Amino acid sequence: MTARPLGVMFVIYGLAPAGPELRLLEFARAFPEEPDRIDVHICVVGDDLTLLEEFQKTQAKVLHVPMQRPWVEWRNLRRVLDYVDANGIRVINSFNLKTLIVGVCAKLRFRSRVRLVHHLISLWDDVGPRQRMALWAMMRFADQVLCNGHAVKEGVIGTRRLAAPVSVIPNGVDCERFRPMPDTRAAVRARLGLRDEHFVIGTVGNLRPVKNFPFLLDAMTGLADLARHARLLCVGGGPQLEEMKALAQSLGLADRVLFTGLARDVRPFMAAMDAFALSSRQEGNPNVVLQAMAMALPVVSVRVGEVPAVVEDGVTGLLVESGDAAGFLAALSRLAADPALCHALGESGRRRVATVYSSAQMVDRYARLMQACAARAPGFQQTSTVPARW
Repeated sequence: MTARPLGVMFVIYGLAPAGPELRLLEFARAFPEEPDRIDVHICVVGDDLTLLEEFQKTQAKVLHVPMQRPWVEWRNLRRVLDYVDANGIRVINSFNLKTLIVGVCAKLRFRSRVRLVHHLISLWDDVGPRQRMALWAMMRFADQVLCNGHAVKEGVIGTRRLAAPVSVIPNGVDCERFRPMPDTRAAVRARLGLRDEHFVIGTVGNLRPVKNFPFLLDAMTGLADLARHARLLCVGGGPQLEEMKALAQSLGLADRVLFTGLARDVRPFMAAMDAFALSSRQEGNPNVVLQAMAMALPVVSVRVGEVPAVVEDGVTGLLVESGDAAGFLAALSRLAADPALCHALGESGRRRVATVYSSAQMVDRYARLMQACAARAPGFQQTSTVPARW
């Protein structure tokens, strides 16, 4: 018997190559395997469509309705609500305050026919008091709260009681897409002017204050004498790109640090790396760490967000306390001096990701949650059993 499709809409602020968007892309790639059972819809309310082409390669349907203030832009909001009605959307997944407001409006219009899942993807350190109050007020309408890591759940919700159930689904990575690429490695290193003897420390991320790139550049100045063959490869664009280029120049690192700018596909650059470094002041559950581990790169990171749960210190990488410049430098120099350790940590990291943090596991948990959430809506019935893999 043919299954009745479950319509799920993700309302997201943009399609930049960042953590939530990449998590959603993994979701969109996986769910079309069951096209007669789940319809994936993505509503973009911002202007950044960098990853649109990648989403269009999936069977997900993308709706772009830019909204700066959805609470007053009734015409655009009505477009989204009419789309929800016309496409039989049963579950809406929001990510931040703006998208949560869209989801709440759908709840108010369609009542219990639509279930609202609010997805917490980061700590709220960068959210002002008024926004926090608004978020808590809007979250009262959610039927389910979802966190991408236990650190986010503890940091944002803590002991607070919520009416909606709270679930944790860790990020996942496709270990077939992110894997060691020796042939690509040689070609990219040659194009970047990196020689075989160079030890390449890499990082991937949007260059903005929370990523703490000055901390990483300071570590590179310390490596100048300890590991003269060390180089730093910074992959990503962002508001601080030119500022960090100037800082590297002023620190005498012009020939030791490479900035790629925005990269739609980070895999070739990660293939050129020997180790991965994360220096952020705050994180939720960073996808880039999982991607680096999947590509068998040893990770050096500050203890931030979910990272201590993902990276096993001394087994898949090296962890240091946030702000510990000497410890961070020591960890980087240790890897630069010990290729065997790098290899061992990298291989252990890849095994850990494949076992615990695969995209298949993440999508499986998503599917179960969405199905369970929809099943609680009055009038929704599936006409076939859920496939065994879910």
